[in-house]
Amino acid sequence: MLRIILLAVTALIAACSSNTYNPTVFPYQINNDLIQKKPPKKLVIATANVSGEPTRYHLQKAAVHIDEKVKDYLQSHGYQVAPSYLFENAWNQAVHTYGDLYDPTTGRVDPNTWRAVMVTTAKTLHDTTDIDAIVFTDVIERDAAHDVGMDHLAQWDGVSRKPSTASAGSEGVSTDFNWSQQVKVATLVVTIYSTSLDGLFSSRGGLDTLQVIDTKNTPMYVRRKKILDNDSNIEQGIRLAFHPFIKIDDYPAK
Repeated sequence: MLRIILLAVTALIAACSSNTYNPTVFPYQINNDLIQKKPPKKLVIATANVSGEPTRYHLQKAAVHIDEKVKDYLQSHGYQVAPSYLFENAWNQAVHTYGDLYDPTTGRVDPNTWRAVMVTTAKTLHDTTDIDAIVFTDVIERDAAHDVGMDHLAQWDGVSRKPSTASAGSEGVSTDFNWSQQVKVATLVVTIYSTSLDGLFSSRGGLDTLQVIDTKNTPMYVRRKKILDNDSNIEQGIRLAFHPFIKIDDYPAK
C-alpha cells in the first residue's frame, strides 16, 4: 500500500514538474457566441496588417513564410483558405479610392482612412466572394529580456527562448553581461474578422528572438543574420496565437 502511495506522489510531482505554464500568455479574446452561431469555414489570409502599418523591412521575408505556415495550419484543421489575391485586390482598390492609410514620414496611420479601407475591403469580399472571415497575421517586433536564471530564458507571449551567440565558435558570455537589457523579439498577432466586420478572435504567440549576443570585445546584442528561420519555433507561435480558435492541449496557461 505504501509503495502505491509513493508511486502516486511521484507521478503527481512529475506532472507538476512538466507543467508548461508560462505567465506571459496573451489574454486572447474570442466571440464564441458568434462563432457557434455562424461557424466560419472559408477564410482568407490578409496581405496587409490589421494595424495599417507595414511589416518592418527585416521581417518581411519571414512574414511571407509564416503566412504559408498559417495556411497549412488552418487547412490541417479543416478550414478552406481562399487565395490571398482576393483580399489584396479588394484592399488595393479601397486604398486607391480613399488614399494611403499609412504616412511613412510620420509613421502614423490615419484612423479615418483605415476605417474606410477596412469597411470597403470587407464589404467587397462579403458581396463578391463566399469568404466567411479575414485572418490578419501581423508579424511585429517588440522588446523582452533574458532572465538571470541558469538558462537565461526570455519569455513573452507564451514562449520561452534561450539566448544564442553570434557564432558557434564564439566564447562564452562573460559573467558581467547585463541580462536585464532589452532584446528584440518577434510575435505573431492574429486578428480574425467576419466579412461583416464582426470581431471573432484576437491573440498573440511569441516566435523567436531577433538578436544574438556578439561575444567579441564587449558582449552586446546584434541582429541575427537569419531572421525567424526556426520552423519549430514558428509553428509553436502559430499554435499559441490561434488558441482557442483552434484549441491545443499544451496551451501554457493555468
